[in-house]
Amino acid sequence: MAKFVARITAVSLDEGQSQTVYVAPKSKRKVSRWLKPLEKGHRRLLTALAAFGNTLERRHERSNRKRRNGWLRDAPMNMMRAERKAAKKLFNM
Repeated sequence: MAKFVARITAVSLDEGQSQTVYVAPKSKRKVSRWLKPLEKGHRRLLTALAAFGNTLERRHERSNRKRRNGWLRDAPMNMMRAERKAAKKLFNM
């Protein structure tokens, strides 16, 4: 049986009765209960770091296309904007 199938129910058209044919067993938790908030915070931090890197790279390339040595001229502003985007991902999820 495929992993995404949770339950199979057979419905009788004559009687209008339904019967459960298959129920998937419940999976065990992958993270202990007391570590779950820590894992969630870690995942949010990683998402924010990825947003920071992607944004900074995109802005760096754009600045380079715009003018000569543009990446150096725009570096402080690009860093600030990338940090802002990462902070939004970290604190507003």
